[in-house]
Amino acid sequence: MRTLAPARIADLWQRTVPWRWLTPSTLLIAGVVGFPALYMVYMSFLDISRIGVVRGMAGLDNYARLLKEDALGPVVVNTLLWLLIVVGLTMLLSLALAQFLSKPFFGRKFVRLALVVPWATSLVMTATVWRFIYEGGNGLLNRLLMDLSIISVPVDWYKDPATALYSIMAVGIITSMPFTTYVLLSGLQTVPHDVLEAARMDGASAWATWRRVTLPILRPSLMIALVLNMLHVFNAFTVIWVIMGKTAGTHADTTVTYLYKIAFTAQLDSGEAAALGVLNVTFLLLLILAFVLLLRPHRNPAAADKTSEPARELPAEEPPVEETFAGGPPGAAPRGPAPVRRSRPALVRAGRGWARIRPVVLPIIGFAVALFFLAPYAAMLFGSLKTDAELFAVPADYLPKNWAWSNYADVWRRIPLADYFRVSLTIALASTALVLVVAAPAAYVLARSRFRGRTAFLSVILVTQMFPAVALLIGLYRQAVFVDGVNSYLVIIAINSAFNLAFAVWILHAHFGAIPVEIDEAAMMDGLGKFRIMLRMIVPLAAPGVVTVMIFTFIQVWNEFVIALTLFNDPASGRVPLTVGVQQFIGLYETNYQYLFAAALMAIVPAVILFALIEKHLVSGLTAGSTK
Repeated sequence: MRTLAPARIADLWQRTVPWRWLTPSTLLIAGVVGFPALYMVYMSFLDISRIGVVRGMAGLDNYARLLKEDALGPVVVNTLLWLLIVVGLTMLLSLALAQFLSKPFFGRKFVRLALVVPWATSLVMTATVWRFIYEGGNGLLNRLLMDLSIISVPVDWYKDPATALYSIMAVGIITSMPFTTYVLLSGLQTVPHDVLEAARMDGASAWATWRRVTLPILRPSLMIALVLNMLHVFNAFTVIWVIMGKTAGTHADTTVTYLYKIAFTAQLDSGEAAALGVLNVTFLLLLILAFVLLLRPHRNPAAADKTSEPARELPAEEPPVEETFAGGPPGAAPRGPAPVRRSRPALVRAGRGWARIRPVVLPIIGFAVALFFLAPYAAMLFGSLKTDAELFAVPADYLPKNWAWSNYADVWRRIPLADYFRVSLTIALASTALVLVVAAPAAYVLARSRFRGRTAFLSVILVTQMFPAVALLIGLYRQAVFVDGVNSYLVIIAINSAFNLAFAVWILHAHFGAIPVEIDEAAMMDGLGKFRIMLRMIVPLAAPGVVTVMIFTFIQVWNEFVIALTLFNDPASGRVPLTVGVQQFIGLYETNYQYLFAAALMAIVPAVILFALIEKHLVSGLTAGSTK
């Protein structure tokens, strides 16, 4: 018995190796995501005073009071309209744009970089410039539409209840398109070129090839983009909050912004806000369930191999594409893309005509697309160089008459901009370091080990990716109050790290898994342990993935707004991040856009440069991650 005990302990120690590697990430997720979620549910049954004192159990009173709110019905309708219109148009436009960017043409790199700008830029800054564009008599959009004789009088785009929600929807679509386009672009890169070539040689038209070959292979990426878009759009806070500002009423609110007003501005009712938060999270859980069910048929690697393998090894003498892809006895479900049909002669002639003009037309379209996405930031640049009189001139001037370069110097004196940069830089660097330290061991053990509970952990990672911090805002705030962590660096760093952990594990897992396991075996024969193998061998070989995670996490934290606004906003002690600090230029009756834009551009340019550096690796990472 004495000789068996050490062996059993050694065996137990060996079997728990994966979970010991996963402990840091598990603790971070449980503490920052799990506890606030559960406590938010508990709060929804508590009677909490306006100053946050718990007076006892309230039962279902919070839910009953919420359902009696006069504004709830219109807000729910706004939310459904917001979700359906923004997601629907984003998916359609992004699919077209991804298909366009998958074609080779002169200037394609420039167009892709232009698409990166709104993705890399903080939503606070993007929403602010669109608020400027949407202004009434002095707004650039009104000036443009009046010059084109589309309208005869200025429109109060975001102040008029009839147009406010739809104006913000347009911004929601524009800011959602870059990520969606890149997800779909990564999916298009998984379509085997020899399959497309086989369809072309068989005489299939471009439309038939896309509908019957490309679309079935792209379906998993479409589902991923659809559900992630629904979750992102449903939880949209920053765009609505920044554009609407202190405008009275709830005519443009969704359930997320309405929750914030109930909890922190209008009613100060944490219990009722928690009840609405629970309903929001329940809806998100239903979306996640739909995500799992929809993608389940595409998770079998063997099935995927069967679908793509015949096309990959198709000899020249093999039957045409329709026979190859029909696969199986008559009446059986097709295992791959549907059969394609031969092109009609008219379509063939049209295709030849298009081939002649394509080298000219595609760059022109690309330039127009790039101009569209860059135009708001050009307006920001020109606005930063205008004087007060020029900013509020009616009608608006497109370009400054007196180029006020002094605005860039004056902004440092008007607000403590250096402190804002220092705070944001500290939080972003610390959060990025913590994410790497926690995510690398988790990704390595998931890529190299098969153990009980592995699927469950990956599911938890997926859930945290789908729950942004704003969904759990009430629980996070109460947790920060418990630990005296409001305006604490440790709390804001932990929260930012937890909600960026999933993406880091996803990307690193894909890159680590692509490294041959023989490298680990050779290093073990040389006497290296698992940790040193990861640190000395695997991490350097996965450098592109590591750099992608570092820059992506840094930018996400650098641009974060709603958590900082709620939990880290103390001007007296100098603890205000840049995204929150610049908002003091926006007043109820006047907005100093020139200084706001000057500060915004100084924050945007480094983020865009960093994002441009990882653009190629980001697409390959999304491709690898989606096939795992």
